[in-house]
Amino acid sequence: LRYLVAVADGHSFSDAADELHVSQSALSQGLSRLEDLAGTPLFEPDGRRRRLTWAGAELAQYARRVLGDTVGVGDRLRARSQGRAGTLRVALIDAAALYLLPARVEAFRTDRPDVDLVITVATSGQCLDRLRSFAVDVAVVVGPAHGFDTQTITEEPLYLFGPAASDPRSAPWVLYPTGSHTRARIDSALAERGSSPSVMAESGNPAVLRQLAVLMDGWTVLPENIGRRTSRGWGRREQLTTRPVIIAQRPGSSDDLADAFVEMLATSD
Repeated sequence: LRYLVAVADGHSFSDAADELHVSQSALSQGLSRLEDLAGTPLFEPDGRRRRLTWAGAELAQYARRVLGDTVGVGDRLRARSQGRAGTLRVALIDAAALYLLPARVEAFRTDRPDVDLVITVATSGQCLDRLRSFAVDVAVVVGPAHGFDTQTITEEPLYLFGPAASDPRSAPWVLYPTGSHTRARIDSALAERGSSPSVMAESGNPAVLRQLAVLMDGWTVLPENIGRRTSRGWGRREQLTTRPVIIAQRPGSSDDLADAFVEMLATSD
């Protein structure tokens, strides 16, 4: 196609060969193969020169588009391989989006304005399912994340919150959903204390948990950043456990853009 465009731009075969740094014989052979593929003559004699047929002119227009797209995709691939441009798909748990990582994500966007950052907020399990199915490139979740390459961002403390005048053994509880990574750590910590609370409501959104606990005059377990916004008489009691917030990538993945994002997230403020 480059041979055809060079000739279509008005060069003689010898001038086109010199411009492309190939022999005139190689140029002629390449164009002959292109004619065979097209199934129709691309040139016709015009005195001592050869001119494009209508088919040759049509194919030359197509060749220019293809070559232009090829240069464009090459530029995009190089930019992505340098971690400077491209589309990066990220899945975050709500805590990462709400208060753990927004400053770092914003710093990444400022440093790399040509990156299209697509963010999905979901539960840890959903985030890992998306990563496993290649729907996202990076996931920030509550660990563990078996089968993935991981880095720990932080061990986030989780605190008991409840009304000062209420006995947690008889009060209603609202907790993270059964089966979630965070709920598993909470249940284990409560069991170590010999506690088996009566859970009346569940939510994966910590802000919703806080509001439900306040409305029900009940108890819950929350990160400090969410639970501290409380009403009078209802507030933090003591630390119950911690949860590891980690970055997960598919094992063996090779993506400089994703690696640059992970490096930014793993850097302490």
